[in-house]
Amino acid sequence: MTGPTLAVPSREEWGDLGVDLEVEHGYKLFGGKTVDEALPLFVENPLERSAELHFAPGRVIAYYCFCYVSHLLSPASAGEADMASTFLQLVRSAMHRSPHEIEAVWEHLGPAVASVTEGQTFYEADEQIYGSFDALRRDIESARPSRGGTGV
Repeated sequence: MTGPTLAVPSREEWGDLGVDLEVEHGYKLFGGKTVDEALPLFVENPLERSAELHFAPGRVIAYYCFCYVSHLLSPASAGEADMASTFLQLVRSAMHRSPHEIEAVWEHLGPAVASVTEGQTFYEADEQIYGSFDALRRDIESARPSRGGTGV
């Protein structure tokens, strides 16, 4: 699976870095990097990367979420419950906050969301701890603008 052909988000696309300290830290850490360059940072600490992206502009999330996709769709991601859960939660949040930016990459992102959802056991994501990946997917799908979701 390959992601969309998007340019690395520019400094301007990151917006006002003063809005959130996590976003500012994320920009300093992986801003300007390609998915391949930033990938090791996401594998190392997916929870922190998600926190840094959570309040970032939709365009930034739409680009860097493919760091998660790149790793999660590889066999090396077996047992990566935190990464899988974090990815789905980030996509859900972004779809509610910035639905049009996420919808713009959905052709590539949607199959990854489906694959991760179906792999809850592969990622060893106990439903008692991580919740239902299927429920997260349904929430993501219902928020899609093409499905009548408002993103709010």
